[in-house]
Amino acid sequence: MKPQFHLPLMTRPEASSFAIIENAIQFSLHQGADLVASLAIARRHGREATETYSDDDVQADRFDRDVAAQLVRHLRERSERVGLDVRLVPTEAEVISATIRLAELARAYDVTILENTELARPIVESLFFDSGRPLLLLPSGNFYGRIDNIAIAWDGSAAAARAASNAYPMIQSAAKATVIHVRASARWNEDLFNRYLETLKHSGLEVALAAVRCDGEDITTIIQDTAIESRSDLLIAGAYGHSRLRESLAGGVTRGLLENLRMPTLLSH
Repeated sequence: MKPQFHLPLMTRPEASSFAIIENAIQFSLHQGADLVASLAIARRHGREATETYSDDDVQADRFDRDVAAQLVRHLRERSERVGLDVRLVPTEAEVISATIRLAELARAYDVTILENTELARPIVESLFFDSGRPLLLLPSGNFYGRIDNIAIAWDGSAAAARAASNAYPMIQSAAKATVIHVRASARWNEDLFNRYLETLKHSGLEVALAAVRCDGEDITTIIQDTAIESRSDLLIAGAYGHSRLRESLAGGVTRGLLENLRMPTLLSH
């Protein structure tokens, strides 16, 4: 059974980059996954679609169509060059509900791949909380796509366990796992933690341990720094501090990751 990866292509609020197309293709190739690209076409709502449709609206729609054509052409050219079969699924939604529609669409796939940008944060938030599926969030720029070394942020919570489980399509080819031991409180079951390490070792992974504590510092920054130091190709993170996370979402997902995302990160809520 092949994993099914999902790449949303968008023209608004900003156009998807050629880099995210290349990254999605490379990640799909290395993971032996199919790639499905959804082309989000925002449909006008209410009076905007009637006689009040202005010349500016017409020009904006023409620009959207031109950008969409460029994205599709680049996707097809690159996928054909590397021999990856990509399915393109056009989808329409009212402008005011486009992010909701995308979250619903993401439920049909194993992983959705998005580029982390400031304008895309409302979409990232919607997918993170409402799709029920993991989100592969990438910094701007190109990544090789191969995953040999993974970092798993583990605090023993149900959120961490769910994130690790949801990440399976992305980690089945990995050889090494760095478990970031997140000890944010005095409540900790060492026996259960050791059992998790043992399970990873028996799955065939070479396992390393990186113990960190959170003493009032931003936990997402600590986790990311540790993952980078371990030379991990992918960070797997659940939702830490669930209630506080919701409060910090005025502009997107956690400040620590969105404001300074430096590596591919699989987020799961």
